[in-house]
Amino acid sequence: MKEKWLLHKIRHGDMAALDTFITQVYPTIYAFVYRKMQGDDSAKDITQEVFLRFIRYLPTYHEEGKVIHFLYRIASNLCVDAYRKQKLHLMEDSEAWMNGLGDDIDVHESILKQCAQETLLYNIGKLPLPQQDVILLHYFHQLTYREIAQVYDMPISSVKSRHKAALAKLYQMMKGANY
Repeated sequence: MKEKWLLHKIRHGDMAALDTFITQVYPTIYAFVYRKMQGDDSAKDITQEVFLRFIRYLPTYHEEGKVIHFLYRIASNLCVDAYRKQKLHLMEDSEAWMNGLGDDIDVHESILKQCAQETLLYNIGKLPLPQQDVILLHYFHQLTYREIAQVYDMPISSVKSRHKAALAKLYQMMKGANY
C-alpha cells in the first residue's frame, strides 16, 4: 500500500516521495547490479541509469506486481547492454578486502573464504545471462521462484529449470576449481 501511495505522489511531482522511494530501494538495486557486473566500477553508473529510466517510464508504468521487480528488469537489461559495450574482466577489490580484515580474524581463513567467494562470483559471471539472473535474485536477493517469474514474465517452471541448470553448471565449475 505504501508503495502505491509513494508512486502516486511521485507521479504528481512530489520530490520528497521520490527521494524516499530511491533511498529505500537503491541499496537493493545497487547490490544486484554490483554482483551482476562482478564488482565493476560501472555498477554505480548503471544503478543511477536504472532510476533515471524508471523516472522516464513512470508515466507509462502499469502497476503489475512490485515495483522492485520492474527495477530488477531494467537493471538486468542495462547490465546486458554494458556487457555488449565492453568485455568484462574480473577485477579484484583488494583494498576493500584489506579494510574489512579485523585484528582478531584468522587471516588464512579469511583468504580462503575470499578466494572461494571470488571464484563463485566469477563462475556465476560465466553462466548464461538468464541463469545468472536467477542465481543472483534467488540467493543474493532472496526472491522466490514466483517473484523471479514475475520479474521476467515467465512461467515458474522456466525459472526452476534455469535454476537447476545453473546449479549444475556451477557445481561442475567449482568442482574443477577444487572447492
